[in-house]
Amino acid sequence: MITKGVINGQLASLLARFRHVNTIAIVDGPFPTYPNVETVDLALVMGVPTIPQVLDAILPLLDLSGLYLAAEFSQKVPEDIVAQYIAHHRGLPTEVIPHEDFKVKVGQTLGIIHTGDAVPYSSVILKSG
Repeated sequence: MITKGVINGQLASLLARFRHVNTIAIVDGPFPTYPNVETVDLALVMGVPTIPQVLDAILPLLDLSGLYLAAEFSQKVPEDIVAQYIAHHRGLPTEVIPHEDFKVKVGQTLGIIHTGDAVPYSSVILKSG
């Protein structure tokens, strides 16, 4: 029995297959679905879990080279919330791209982790190291 780390079997499987040059998206609650991309749905209710909670749980387990973030996050979300979220990115090099490009990249990921996060544009794409 696993006593530490990720205990969600579907999420653990996705993370185990996350290899060099792969990407994984962690998306907010209203983010659209992608029928051709594996989705691990962690959403319980709107607001649970948040993207920072998921990042805090999985980032220590991963070797990452950076992340993608939609430009609209810092343009349309209050500065204090942006700062709170970015603190959970652990200083990873961040490439900021338009939301339309971000949505295209999500469709190219190994998998999507769907959260219940209610903060718009807070989704991230993790790049394997």
